[in-house]
Amino acid sequence: MTVNERGARPVRSAPAARPGSGNRGPGNRGPAKGGVTSRFIGTTLAGVLATVALLGFVVSAGGNWHFYYNPEGLLIVLGGVVCVALLAFRGDEIRAALGALVGIVRDRDSIRADVAELMEVARHLHEKRIQAADERAQRVAHPFLRLGLQMVVDAQPLEDLLQVMNWRIQKQMELEAGQSRFFRTLATFSPAFGLLGTLAGMVGMLKHLGEGDIGLIGGSMAVAMLATLYGLVLANLVFKPIAIKLEQRTGRRVALMNVLLEGVVLTHLGRSPTIIQDSLDHYLRDAREEDWGGA
Repeated sequence: MTVNERGARPVRSAPAARPGSGNRGPGNRGPAKGGVTSRFIGTTLAGVLATVALLGFVVSAGGNWHFYYNPEGLLIVLGGVVCVALLAFRGDEIRAALGALVGIVRDRDSIRADVAELMEVARHLHEKRIQAADERAQRVAHPFLRLGLQMVVDAQPLEDLLQVMNWRIQKQMELEAGQSRFFRTLATFSPAFGLLGTLAGMVGMLKHLGEGDIGLIGGSMAVAMLATLYGLVLANLVFKPIAIKLEQRTGRRVALMNVLLEGVVLTHLGRSPTIIQDSLDHYLRDAREEDWGGA
């Protein structure tokens, strides 16, 4: 079913409209069994191990790992990244972005528990037990679903329900887009501060060139080379992958929130619990198939 009240997005097509390639996802109270989450965590872990192996190979190819440690170059790059974060973002935005790191490996994709709660409210309403539906709606765990069901129980107009619920989805997208934007910003500036370290090292090297002290010249050269290396590694093996993972998580969350919205709309329209259950099962299957190419 497609709903186009006052510019609301067609719920049925929502899984395709991912902002990127998803705090706690919609109604995720227990670990998902297999499926998207296990594969998501598996690829993340495999990526971390592959990154460690790659860096280990680079270090072994260059000789000793001590050659790749330079506190001055590291301080320039990390200090520059911290300065950019403090200058470009508010404190709450920084805390939210850092907190989202935990969600990369703990994200869950199952909303089966939320669907079960929605079905209980739908059955009460279908049987005209308004008081029981109201009491059950107030105990729904996820705020997004609870708000929608309370509006249904209160017999709010469908137009108002769609406006409020789509606004909540939009705010969730904006919040999580800010988290991924934080890491993309750091990825953009990390190589720049690596270049800054390179220039500082070159200045020191030229300064000591006339003195003929090979030790001082070598130290300045190390700062120049390793600062660039640190900047590239942070940008391309840390910050950008984190941003991409967060964008993928947002896409899944928005798709699942739209599935819940479809269930709320069907409940508002008085559809039978059987029809609601079949419709949500169909939408959940479509969302999973799109995430994994029909797998």
